[in-house]
Amino acid sequence: MSNAPHAILYVFQVKKGHEKAFESAWCDVTREIHEHCGSLGSRLHTWVGGTYWAYAQWPSREALENATIEGRESLMEARQRMHDALESTEVFGEGNIVHDLFVNEGPPHP
Repeated sequence: MSNAPHAILYVFQVKKGHEKAFESAWCDVTREIHEHCGSLGSRLHTWVGGTYWAYAQWPSREALENATIEGRESLMEARQRMHDALESTEVFGEGNIVHDLFVNEGPPHP
C-alpha cells in the first residue's frame, strides 16, 4: 500500500435555507476528524444552487481507512447536524497526490 498523501473530493447538495447550518456542522466535523482521526484537514467551497464541494486530505489511503469515528459523541452529533442539512452527498473522486502546489498564505478561515 502506498504511503503517498491521499485526497478525496466531496460534493454536497444542501437543502435550501440550511446553508449556514451545514457550514457550521461541516467545520465541526472537519475539526473533529483532524483532531481525533488524523486527517490533514479540508477546504469547503461553494458553487451554484446550494451545491458545495470539499477537498479533504489525508497522510495516506491507509490513514483514511484506519480512521475511527465511532464513539466520538461530539463528532457523531456534528455529523448528524451536517446530514440533516443535506439533500445528498457524493464522493466525486479520490486518489493519491502526485504534485502538491498549494500555497499556504496564512491561518485557515473560521
